[in-house]
Amino acid sequence: MKRSFSAIYLAILSGILLAILIINGILEINRTKNGFYLLLEREAALLLRHFEKNIQEGLSSLQQSQLPFLGMEESVAEYLVEAAYGIDRMDQERNLTLTDLRATADQYLLTSVEIYDPKGNPLKGWPQQSATSGKRLFLQELIEKKRSVVIDQGEDRWFTIAISRKMRPGIIALHLDREQGKKILRQLVIQRAISDIGLKEDILYVAVQDPSFSILAHTDPSLIGKKQEDSFLMSSLQRGQLGSRLLQHKKGEETFEVAKSFSLGGKPAGVIRIGYSPKEIYPVLGQIKKNVALSILFFLILGVSAITLIWVNQNRHLRRMNEMEDRIQLAERLSSLGHLAAGVAHEIRNPLNAIGMGLQRLKREFSPHEESKQDEYRSFTDLILNEIRRVNRIIEQFLTLSRPSHLDLRSASVQELLKNLIILFQEEASSKNIALQVEIGPGLPLMTIDPERLKEALMNIMKNGMEAMEKSGTLFVSTRSFKDRVEVVISDSGSGIPPDQMEKIFNYYYTTKEKGSGLGLPIAHRIIEAHGGQIKIESRVGVGTKVTVLLPRPKNYQVIGCEPSSD
Repeated sequence: MKRSFSAIYLAILSGILLAILIINGILEINRTKNGFYLLLEREAALLLRHFEKNIQEGLSSLQQSQLPFLGMEESVAEYLVEAAYGIDRMDQERNLTLTDLRATADQYLLTSVEIYDPKGNPLKGWPQQSATSGKRLFLQELIEKKRSVVIDQGEDRWFTIAISRKMRPGIIALHLDREQGKKILRQLVIQRAISDIGLKEDILYVAVQDPSFSILAHTDPSLIGKKQEDSFLMSSLQRGQLGSRLLQHKKGEETFEVAKSFSLGGKPAGVIRIGYSPKEIYPVLGQIKKNVALSILFFLILGVSAITLIWVNQNRHLRRMNEMEDRIQLAERLSSLGHLAAGVAHEIRNPLNAIGMGLQRLKREFSPHEESKQDEYRSFTDLILNEIRRVNRIIEQFLTLSRPSHLDLRSASVQELLKNLIILFQEEASSKNIALQVEIGPGLPLMTIDPERLKEALMNIMKNGMEAMEKSGTLFVSTRSFKDRVEVVISDSGSGIPPDQMEKIFNYYYTTKEKGSGLGLPIAHRIIEAHGGQIKIESRVGVGTKVTVLLPRPKNYQVIGCEPSSD
């Protein structure tokens, strides 16, 4: 396992590549987003220069002009009318106090605010002043409901406007002096400067603020006069350079804002801001995220498939290595066993032979004279002789294991070999009440085999089958010929082999028999493998066992009793 490429390493490598893929996807999303914001920033820079130029030209003309209105009387009147109706709505929503009126006057840059009843009697105002006949004369047309709006220009207050209230009965009058009028004109000039071109759909707002960060102009007129101040705007005003930021709103919406200060007469005059909606980038980012997700999914599928394939191949390789190790260990054990068997054979066979010959002589020459004891004497001597023969057979099997797997290959008939085995086992089968059934197919080819060793292997298998049937049963032997092999099937009707013992049946010295040596099947397995064949065993407890011996068929063969031919 240490020498092989572990699937764990591949999993780690795949994880690293996956992390790189994810990081690259995130970087690609950020690159696309930053590129989009850079384009918006460049576009905003052009618009800001245009707005700055318009504001500077408009304010310069306003400062140089000696005319009171600069041709903007209607704009001033509209501004004041809108302010008056706004005060009317606020007073309807909540009864305005003097403090509220003062704050409203500061917001709209008004000199004074006055509220009258329908008959022209003053109700409240800022600053507080008493009603005069001149004022009542100015309001007369509104009192008589001849007009809804009146405008007046005077020397002390150079612009006055009054309206009939819509939300409740009464009149509201607003007054401007020259100084406040200039401020409003300045505000209107700036508002016109940012409204002279059509804005794109993705531009949410354009705003102009003075050095104190009060809004002088805005695409949303309701925000004019309010203050918006933060560190970003302060930095933009002080540095005088283009700056941008991404604003996050409570509802999850975003605004990309670009800001730049503008100057008038070499002095900072305020800040211009443009707010963009980044919604146009969302479909592009969504597609990139989708592509990244598909790439990651594809990589995961490919990685998991590769890991699985390597894992399967590695396990197969490891199984083969384990099999090779088992064979090597088996060969080492057999080699050690061979040396042991040779020693045991030399040390035990000769004493066994001597004991056997002595026992035979005792049985033949020293039989008891009393007839009643002769039968008992013979049974004891036969029992001892049988045990000596069994020990001798075990020694013979040891010697078989000690010999190298060298085959004396020659052309021989499997059919004749099986017939001889059937004759050999016939008498033993009859004594155990076992029926021998033989089905040898015709036309079996001559095989290149070692007849003696193959006969030994098949004999061990048949002997195991007969021993598996204690009282009676059937031993069935059959052959089948295929294009590439010849199969010999030996099945019995014995007790069968439990599933938990199937993996151990080819282990040396493993046996479930009381007097078994555990060497019959391993020796048979070794001999058949030496012929290039295989043994397959199928067994069911209580039904029996089926052993299939597969022998490779020679390329050029001759069928017994037929002319040479090929499949």
